[in-house]
Amino acid sequence: MICMKTVLKNCKFIVTQNKKREILTNHDILISGNKIEKIGGNLKGDQIIDCSQNIVMPGLINLHTHVGMHLLRGYADDMKLDTWLKKLWPEEDKLTADQIYVAATMGINEMLRTGTTCFNDMYFEENRIADAVKELGIRAVLSRGLGVEDLADKKRIAKKFIKAENLIKYIKNMKCSRITPAVGPHAIYTCSKDMLLKGCKLAKKYKVINHVHIAETRKELADSLKNTGKRPVEYLDSIGFLDKNVIAAHCGWVTKGEIRTLAKRGVKVAHCPSSNMKLATGGIMPLKEMQEAGVLVGLGTDSVVSNNSLDMFSEMKICALVQKQNYWNPTVAPAQTVLDMATINGAKALGLNAGSIEPGKLADIVLLDANHYLLQPLKKDRIISHLVYSANGSCVQKVFVDGKQVI
Repeated sequence: MICMKTVLKNCKFIVTQNKKREILTNHDILISGNKIEKIGGNLKGDQIIDCSQNIVMPGLINLHTHVGMHLLRGYADDMKLDTWLKKLWPEEDKLTADQIYVAATMGINEMLRTGTTCFNDMYFEENRIADAVKELGIRAVLSRGLGVEDLADKKRIAKKFIKAENLIKYIKNMKCSRITPAVGPHAIYTCSKDMLLKGCKLAKKYKVINHVHIAETRKELADSLKNTGKRPVEYLDSIGFLDKNVIAAHCGWVTKGEIRTLAKRGVKVAHCPSSNMKLATGGIMPLKEMQEAGVLVGLGTDSVVSNNSLDMFSEMKICALVQKQNYWNPTVAPAQTVLDMATINGAKALGLNAGSIEPGKLADIVLLDANHYLLQPLKKDRIISHLVYSANGSCVQKVFVDGKQVI
């Protein structure tokens, strides 16, 4: 089979995110099939795209989402998390598979248009979300959420596990390299010990990611201490849940000891600062301690109900600012670190050969308008700063996923 070769010609700047974090000027990028083949000068291809007025960068990776909630944006604002959940759950129960499909198309379009090329999702009716992913050309890791408000409802729990396994089979049968299945035990307050361990077993059976919420609120911490005598990370570790396949969203209420446990088990963390602040969870994910312990931390928006936006450029700025404020230290979470979280760290967390612009990597690439007013004055030594502190999704001009132009 002959691969289509596309050349991104004379890129004004290329933010490579390679090991040296090089920013190249006036280079070409040759895309062959779904991968980057070469970076250099005077490259030839079947299709030539002039990028002389573009900043070219790796696609952003949203490490924690619930795109099926898009129709509920603005429905439950200004509430505490427990109140928020109790208002949302009855409405979510009313959503049909087709409504979730429509919601997913809305969320995916928003992400693509704001520079996100891959997202890690947890929801229900994920087979319809998979359909939307396949049709719209984005990359995704999809898990069927496991968790119920009534832990005594054994029949409902059993049905959810059947659907979770069926989703894995459904995605595998789609034979779409952009879509990867996962398992999604919701949280310790919506899953019994048995549910958590069954979810862990299912993830190991199919060798997929185990996506979970951990230590999001003070109430979760207090309830965990009351019910188990342990903090959330301690409890999950004590039952054998934590391993290198776990992606833990939030982790705002964790101790240094728990951070060491996360590092020891190889758990990856998805930091969702906007959602945490909007819900006033109080605990700020301790980025500095996570990094010092060697925990891989990526960045997520959470849903548009708890965030109201899926713009990862905005999320990068919020991340940098909240961490600086938390530590009373403007040197914490510098722009390069935050950009790493949104690109190469997200790729590593999901096991993707992506997150940087280098030969052999997946061609998930975003082109920004170099003349956009938010990026001025445009100088090489200010580009990383502009991407994190100044840019937003409106700067995005073109998006490639898996080597194909989707925006």
